Amino acid sequence: MRRFDSRITFLEVLRWGFVLMLPAAVLGSVAAWPGLRTLSAFRVLYVSLGLGTVAWILYRRSLSLRTNVTPFLLFLALWTAWTFVSLIWAEDKAAGIRYAIFLTMMASLSAGTVLAIDNVKTLRAALLLLVAVFGASLAIALLEIASDFRLPTSGLVGLPDRYQWAVTSFFYNQNDFATYIALWLPFLLAMPFVARRVSVVLPAVVCAFLSAICLLYTGSRTNLLALVVMAPAMLAVLALRRGTSSKRWQWVMGIALLFAVACFLFLGIRGEVPLMRLPWLGVQHWRFDTLETEIDEGSGSGGTRIKLIEGAVRLSLDSGLLGVGAGNAEYHLRQIPGLEKVYNLHNWWLEVLVNGGALVFVGYLAFYAALLWSLFRVARDTQDGLTALAATSLFAALVGYILGSLSPSSAIHFTPMWIHFGLSLAVINLHRAHEADGGPVA
Repeated sequence: MRRFDSRITFLEVLRWGFVLMLPAAVLGSVAAWPGLRTLSAFRVLYVSLGLGTVAWILYRRSLSLRTNVTPFLLFLALWTAWTFVSLIWAEDKAAGIRYAIFLTMMASLSAGTVLAIDNVKTLRAALLLLVAVFGASLAIALLEIASDFRLPTSGLVGLPDRYQWAVTSFFYNQNDFATYIALWLPFLLAMPFVARRVSVVLPAVVCAFLSAICLLYTGSRTNLLALVVMAPAMLAVLALRRGTSSKRWQWVMGIALLFAVACFLFLGIRGEVPLMRLPWLGVQHWRFDTLETEIDEGSGSGGTRIKLIEGAVRLSLDSGLLGVGAGNAEYHLRQIPGLEKVYNLHNWWLEVLVNGGALVFVGYLAFYAALLWSLFRVARDTQDGLTALAATSLFAALVGYILGSLSPSSAIHFTPMWIHFGLSLAVINLHRAHEADGGPVA
C-alpha cells in the first residue's frame, strides 16, 4: 500500500490552488460575493494560499526556492521593497500604501506562478483555464453587442446612450478589455502554426475572428497598433524556429488567418462590414488622422496624452529622478492645470518612472528586455509543442504590449499583465530546467 505523504499532499493543494487563482484574478470583482465586490474569489484564494504558504514554512522551517529565473524574481522583490521605502517621501500616504499593497500582490502573483507551474502538466492546466476564461469574456462581449446586457461591474452601467456602443465584458472599461484581447489573441493566431489537429485549429480560428469583432467594439487605437506590431513578431519567431513543421497547410492557414483578421479589422474600421456598420466606426474612436489636430489644439485624446507626458516628465525631473513615491503620480498630476479631471497617466512606462524613479525604471526596462529575449530563445529552440506555443504567443503578446500598455489608465492592478509575466517566467524556467537536465520536458 502506498504510504500517505502529508507534505506532498499539502504542496499539491497549494499548487493547484494557485493555478485556480489565475483565472480568478482575471475575473476580479465579477467573481465576488454579491453586494460585496471587495470579497472576490481572487482575494480569498490569495489570502488563503498566502497563509498556507506561511504555515508550510513554519512547519518545515525552511523554504527551497531553486529556480532558473532568480534574477527576474530578485528584481520583483527589490521593486516591491523600494516601493515601500518610497512611502517615506510620498505626500499622499493613503494612495501610496494602497499602491504598495497592489504591487506586492501582483509581483507575488507573477513570482508564485513560477513556483506553481514547474511542469508541463500544470502549464497545460493553467493555459486551458485561462483560455476558457478568455472565451467566456468574448461570449459576454458578444452578448453586449447583441443586446443591452451589462455586467454590474461595467463602468458603462448608467451612462448615456452615446457611450453604450462599447463592450467591457469582465472589465470596468473598454480600454482594459481591449488590452486583454490583445494579450490573448496571439495564442489563437499561433495555433495553426503549432497545433496538428483540425479540432484544435478551427475553434482557434473562430475565436480569433470573434476577438477581432470584440476589439472593434472597444475603439482602442492603441491596441490595434499593438496587433500591428505583434503579428510580424510572431511570424519572425515562427520562421526562425528550429524544427518547425514543413506542412504547407499549417503555414497557409496561419498566414491566411493573420491576413484575414487584419483585413477584417481594416474593413470594420471603415464600416464596410455589415455587423460593424455603426456611426462611431471610422469617425471618432478609430481615426488616426485626427491625432495631429488634437495635439496641435491641445484637445481630445491626443492633446490630453501630450499634457500627461509633459506633466510626467516634469514630475520625474522635479523629484530628482527618485520618483514621487508609490502611487503618487495621480496626486501630483491633478495639481497641473488642464489635468484636474484626467490625471491617470494611461502609460505604464511613465507610471513606473514617475512613481518609482529612474532606478526602478531602468530595472524594469532590463526586466522586460530580458523577458522578451529569453522567450524568443525558448520559442526558437524548444521541441515541446506546448512550450513552443506558449513561448511564441507570450513573446508576440509582450511585444505588442509595449504599445498596449499605453491603453489602461493604470496597470498596477491589471492582472492580465502580471499573469503574462508569471507565465513567461514559468515557461523560461521550464525550458532552462530541461536544458540543465538534458532530458525531455516533464
